Amino acid sequence: MKNLKTLVSVVVAGSLLVACSPQNENPAPDNQEVDPDVEASADGLEFTDAVVREKGADQEMTGIFGELVNNSEEDVTIEGFTTSLGDAHYEIHEVVDGTMQKMSEPLVIAAGETRTLQPGGDHFMIMGYPEEIPAGETIDLTIELAEGDDVEVKDIPVRTMGAGDESYGEDGHLMGH
Repeated sequence: MKNLKTLVSVVVAGSLLVACSPQNENPAPDNQEVDPDVEASADGLEFTDAVVREKGADQEMTGIFGELVNNSEEDVTIEGFTTSLGDAHYEIHEVVDGTMQKMSEPLVIAAGETRTLQPGGDHFMIMGYPEEIPAGETIDLTIELAEGDDVEVKDIPVRTMGAGDESYGEDGHLMGH
């Protein structure tokens, strides 16, 4: 994938977020407009329906979810990510046998395939950030590809959403942390 240009589109469709959210979740505060046409683009990869789970100051971690769509004819390998939050610890996670853990291999999205990042499954994890990340805010995401390219995704909305179906291990903490 030497000369692969990278495409990332963030599509925030308020109606989709509301339709896919349980009734007790907060898709957007009354004072925040949801822009259904937020987009950034390059060639090959889309990150759609992106959302960050709200984090209280007393919580240790939160996640980023959505659909990674590889529209290219080559596999795309994601080695890491950072956010506009700055000083935090960032990991790509998976759930194995019901227990959340850091992925041991880079995240690969096969050519022409989609990879879902969701609670209880694969997701981007933000840890070690002491401040709250309240619903209604937005963050920017930088996805780091194995080819050395960085993909910028702007204005991902923060929403209130329930936890997935994952365990944090016998001691109540993330495996290996």
